[in-house]
Amino acid sequence: MKLKSCITGILLLFLTTAATAILPASDSLQRLVVSDIRISGNKKTKDYIILRELTFSQGDTLSLSGLQLALSESVKNLQRQPLFHFIETGIDQQTGNGTAVVKIRVQERWYTWLWPVFNFADRNFNAWLEKGDISRLSYGLFLQQENFRGRLEKLHIRFMAGYQQQVMLTYEAPYLNSRKTLGAGLILTGARERETAVIVFNDKPEYFRHDDFLRHYSEAAAFLRFRPGIHLSHTATAQIGSYRFSDTLLALNPEYAGIKTKETVIPLLSYLLKADFRDQRAYPLSGWYADALLEWTGILPSADYNYLTLRSSARWHLPLSQRWNLAAGGAVKLSTRGTKPWFRNQGLGYQRDYVRGYEYQVVNGDNFWVTKANLRYAVLPLKIIRIGRLKAEQFNTIPVSVHIGAFADAGRAWRGGPGENNSLQDKLLFGTGLGIDFVTYYDKVVRTELSLNREGKAGIFVHFMAAI
Repeated sequence: MKLKSCITGILLLFLTTAATAILPASDSLQRLVVSDIRISGNKKTKDYIILRELTFSQGDTLSLSGLQLALSESVKNLQRQPLFHFIETGIDQQTGNGTAVVKIRVQERWYTWLWPVFNFADRNFNAWLEKGDISRLSYGLFLQQENFRGRLEKLHIRFMAGYQQQVMLTYEAPYLNSRKTLGAGLILTGARERETAVIVFNDKPEYFRHDDFLRHYSEAAAFLRFRPGIHLSHTATAQIGSYRFSDTLLALNPEYAGIKTKETVIPLLSYLLKADFRDQRAYPLSGWYADALLEWTGILPSADYNYLTLRSSARWHLPLSQRWNLAAGGAVKLSTRGTKPWFRNQGLGYQRDYVRGYEYQVVNGDNFWVTKANLRYAVLPLKIIRIGRLKAEQFNTIPVSVHIGAFADAGRAWRGGPGENNSLQDKLLFGTGLGIDFVTYYDKVVRTELSLNREGKAGIFVHFMAAI
């Protein structure tokens, strides 16, 4: 009987302990009314810009644990916007009347920049560095105004001189209606080039330089964005471009324009769907992102081109422990048949769409797929460096982190355009290697990688954005 009572007592003690560990505390289950949301530190940013990203509102009733979770998700939403360095939050629980005051303190970035611009003619820094020809640089100024008027508006003005001359204006207003769901923007570009890629030879773009301008073009694009919630957005864009090519350019590659005339107008419509559930934009460590872009080039019956292009990408970020992180991603492009200008029919080797180890090569084609995987370890987890001598808080608090890792990529492009001695079209590409990533404020990432590709060629490459 004593043994039975002892066993019963131990069992009750075990169940009581387990229930205490598993079930939330009574305080965390208490229902609280959010009586006020107090925002500080936003000297320029309007309050409603911050409130738009919160998953709760003043007057909502939540449990303490539910409010803490909602506040954590809201911070992630704010971190995806190019507005703040740091965000601090707190909850003042008024136990007497069952209310809570939420406090949000932000540290704003510096929003106005005038950058000197040095632009290389090549697709990426590594392709330019391979030749190291300083004369192939173009130079100019870039006025970057983020958070214009404190309303998350964007105003960019870019001026380039040299062999590739360009003037570009970008303006975006994210919120046009009272519900903060509709936004719009305008992009105007005018350019002329004395140097441009004319053909792919031995899987590398061949550039041609001339004293006269080889190509003139002007483009105008207007877009409307619908963002009904936090994570999803829909963007419709209408664009028209006018192009003029020199006789020299068309003699070097008769398929450059895809048509026999020296001038063409290219109208297009596109629809872009985005889903963003990442913890941050520049160097995510958790969450996922996906997009799909459908583009119709031609539209008008009189247009020289008429084809559809679908491009989609996805990226996943999975924290394995406090320092280990796994990232994987992929992209695919599919195009219908039809007359296409050579200079717009890009495949692997441009922007994010490349297999590491093939930074020097390109594989043009109507269709491609690419997949990437990274295993990373935080040698230096996020560390805050404070410089007391600097009074401006936009610069005196510097976040720094360093990650090392291993990676493996694969991809394939097919149904390509003209070229000579190209061996990589319709071939499985594979690359692997080791890398180190340096991440600091204003979304700056410097990535250095030692890569080995399927052909047995190794190299050290530098990039300025996260791989995935």
